[in-house]
Amino acid sequence: MHPTPAAGTRRVLVIGNLTIDDIVRSDGTVRMASPGGNAVYAVLAARLWNPATGIVTRRGDDLPAAVLDTLDRLEVDISGVRTVDGPTVRNWVVYEEDGRRRWLYRTPAERSLQVAVRPGDIPESWLRGDPAPVIHIAAMPLSAAAELVEHIRAHAPGALITLDTHEDWAGDPAVVELAARTDVFVPSREELAALVGYDDPARAAAELRRQGVRAVVVKLGAEGALIDGEGLPGIERVGAYPADAVDTTGAGDTFCGAMAAALGAGLSLPEAVRRGAATAAWAVEEFGSLALAQLDPETARRRFADLTAGAARTGEPPATPYDIDVMRREIAMIPDVIDRHLTDPEGQVRRIARTLTDRGIEHLFMVGCGDSHFAGLATALAFQRHTGISASAVHALDFARYQVRYLPERSAVVCVSFSGKVGRTTEAAVQARRFGHLTIALTNNRSGALAEAAELVLPIDVPTLGFSPGTSTYLSMVATLDDLALRWADARGRDVDAARAALRAVPELAARTLADNAGPADKAARSLAGHGWITFLGAGPNESSAKFGAAKLFEGPQVVGVSTNIEEWAHEEYFVSSAGTPVVLVAPSGASADRAGEILSELDFIGAHPIVVSDVAPELPALHLPLAARVPEEFSPLLAALPLSLIGFHLAEVLGKKSYNFPSEAARTEHYDTIHRIVIGEPA
Repeated sequence: MHPTPAAGTRRVLVIGNLTIDDIVRSDGTVRMASPGGNAVYAVLAARLWNPATGIVTRRGDDLPAAVLDTLDRLEVDISGVRTVDGPTVRNWVVYEEDGRRRWLYRTPAERSLQVAVRPGDIPESWLRGDPAPVIHIAAMPLSAAAELVEHIRAHAPGALITLDTHEDWAGDPAVVELAARTDVFVPSREELAALVGYDDPARAAAELRRQGVRAVVVKLGAEGALIDGEGLPGIERVGAYPADAVDTTGAGDTFCGAMAAALGAGLSLPEAVRRGAATAAWAVEEFGSLALAQLDPETARRRFADLTAGAARTGEPPATPYDIDVMRREIAMIPDVIDRHLTDPEGQVRRIARTLTDRGIEHLFMVGCGDSHFAGLATALAFQRHTGISASAVHALDFARYQVRYLPERSAVVCVSFSGKVGRTTEAAVQARRFGHLTIALTNNRSGALAEAAELVLPIDVPTLGFSPGTSTYLSMVATLDDLALRWADARGRDVDAARAALRAVPELAARTLADNAGPADKAARSLAGHGWITFLGAGPNESSAKFGAAKLFEGPQVVGVSTNIEEWAHEEYFVSSAGTPVVLVAPSGASADRAGEILSELDFIGAHPIVVSDVAPELPALHLPLAARVPEEFSPLLAALPLSLIGFHLAEVLGKKSYNFPSEAARTEHYDTIHRIVIGEPA
């Protein structure tokens, strides 16, 4: 039994093709017989926004059963799938190193027309529904699309039709005539340019509107979408949502399916386009046509709500996904993010704590790269102090290549990666399991490469509003690990009441810290703007804070940040520091506070420009970035990172940086290919 439309919503039908794709990736790996086709991408997106979704397509007799089984399991109505004699359309899909793709047809070209959907393939009952359905017609031969539109208009005159384009339609005047018989025409920028003869999406959309097309939504890829339609005050642009792109195949089909479903749910065209853009961003982060099969409707709605939560709270318009203001808005969300990750709403942290206890784990290794590595450094003391076990943070590369062979018995390894795709962290998980150790993936991606490599998954769920240096994501990982330390200690029978009360106070203290640093952090950033490099000092758990602060300068304003241990400064950076040299000293109350005071005295002696992050005002001249109140030192990184995040944002703003985007799509692709490449080495 498949869902029926809820009151006030329409059934959504996706009409398109199925293919079998043999994929050759740029690194030489080959995946044969992968299910593909625009109908699969579109319908998997549509069912996230409307449960009453069906697919109309034709399948060859060689199509693997798994794809339809998956759709049926996800409650997509597949009664509109017709089996035809002969093969399914089959392609070689070749990925180039710069991200381009090429299709080489393995079946004869005429096979595409032979397996194109015919009007009679649409179940009559689907067209007779009240209200009339929303029907998305995906790319197909022009003659087949025209027959479908004619049939739908005759048998379901109230249907809302969205129409995607096909690369073979370029320059055919019949395309505009067909688009005018639909409700929303959805070309890509390239297809629109080929149709009208010039590359100016706004001008071209307006021209189509003058020729009778009711609404035009132009897919602009990484730039989002452009809308020109009836009832809108003018051209409207919707930004793309952040995506760590792995495979952009089908992104446009995903966009169209989600948009059509949102229209079926009664949303306005701009709101439907926003959901299409968000869904496409999620789809490209995994490989293959079934990537969205791992996402459920409730999670999709929550993720989309979280994307706009910051704007809703402040009453400000949403920032574009690459705007530097995204960083500020995500920083503002941090108190709520910490609070959510300390409550363990799904009981996942409690489950992992019980497993660690039941298996008698005595040694914990936290591995990761970048912010994920810093999260381990920030929380090792909390594990040692409260659980009584041995805990250490190790960079993922060093762990996988140099340490994994020599771990003691009763070891557990927490592999930390927010994206769940980092190659070195995934390698660490593979190696840890190879040597027989309990392996836990701490990640926002429950179905990514890291989650698949680990024995257990400890999921975190953090809203991100766009592409920016990680702030809320970092502190969500720190909060989750601190929470795990206390729940594990409790499971081991240790008294953690006082520590739990102190940790539960952190969200409120975080909000106060952000408020208290609104002015001082901006002042600090302005004082740093003229310097070529900036040193960050910290010790104990806050050596992680120093590393985090320096990293935000690399990622945000793209200024050189150097981080080192408080003691090491006196042995190294001292020799290149002099009057006016900026030094950020992260020194909350704790075991190294007295030594931090002595280093501050040395900074004062040489006339450096110190900035002190602490819950205690410095006794010597320095710009003070205050922490709201003293917390146990093992939890202080949760507060210390806040003014450092603000410095990164304000410095980018002062230096005139408008966006955190990559210089080119090729640069973005190369960068993430380097980070995500999984190579399993032989450890020393």
